[in-house]
Amino acid sequence: MELSGERVGVHFRMRGKIVRAVSGFYYVQTDTGATLQCRARGIFKKRGVKPLVGDRVNVEAQGTKEGVIVEIAPRVNELTRPSIANVDQVFVVLSLIEPELSLYQLDKMIAMVEEQNLPLLLVLTKAELPGAIEVFQQIEPVYRAMHYEMIALSLRAGMGSERLTAHLKNKTTVLAGLSGVGKSTILRFVVPGADVAVGSISEKGLRGKHTTTFVELYQTEHGFIADSPGFSQYSFESLEPDQIQYLFRDVKSEALHCAFRGCLHETEDGCAVRNACEEGRLAATRYASYRQILQEVKDAKNRRY
Repeated sequence: MELSGERVGVHFRMRGKIVRAVSGFYYVQTDTGATLQCRARGIFKKRGVKPLVGDRVNVEAQGTKEGVIVEIAPRVNELTRPSIANVDQVFVVLSLIEPELSLYQLDKMIAMVEEQNLPLLLVLTKAELPGAIEVFQQIEPVYRAMHYEMIALSLRAGMGSERLTAHLKNKTTVLAGLSGVGKSTILRFVVPGADVAVGSISEKGLRGKHTTTFVELYQTEHGFIADSPGFSQYSFESLEPDQIQYLFRDVKSEALHCAFRGCLHETEDGCAVRNACEEGRLAATRYASYRQILQEVKDAKNRRY
């Protein structure tokens, strides 16, 4: 369906993108630059269709500030956590220091994005802090070998900012990561003047205080970007245990050489994946992350039956 602006009776239909959804209201940024507070036509509810942030829509304007969503263009893709449509890429954001980088969290979030079949960029923040670059230099080769691009970012020191903004051009980007790792700081950098709350780090446990509670798209100079509350709560419970290996590029590659049919690459003697880990071709940290997620999926399956 091709959306287009046209006059219908006394109303004018405008094309736009939903940039925010709160309590049944949808805020649509039109192609002319205006923002309208909209409701959706009842026909969408009858069809079981819910408008999402990121949707391209036709809006029937009612005055200069309000409107009604009358058409939704077909979606390229749709995420459930967060609820957002038409995403081009995901930035996986974690801090190198404060809080200390968890390779399990990093691998879990990579697997989440792989399951959604979306391109990703690894953004590791707080690179200016003592010891941070050493951490980056230790892990970057592991992920580069799997063709993941990784940026060491310090907006305070101006490190990595040009590479970050270059990746935003003509894209709709979702930031994924735990609170307190610098996502809001990134948003404020790429969208100057944006009303974004910045979380602080609690001394107890060094975990970020939650600040963002809904999805909102912000327009950058060349695209759109959104924080993603809920992404870190994503689970793999809907998957079968034998599907997890396909979310780990390195495990999947080694599994091609496994002689055991239906192997989950855990404890089997002679398993090609286990051998790769023992011989150093597969990073032990990556194998540990795979085993942990696999066990979580198996436990979830056992609870269902």
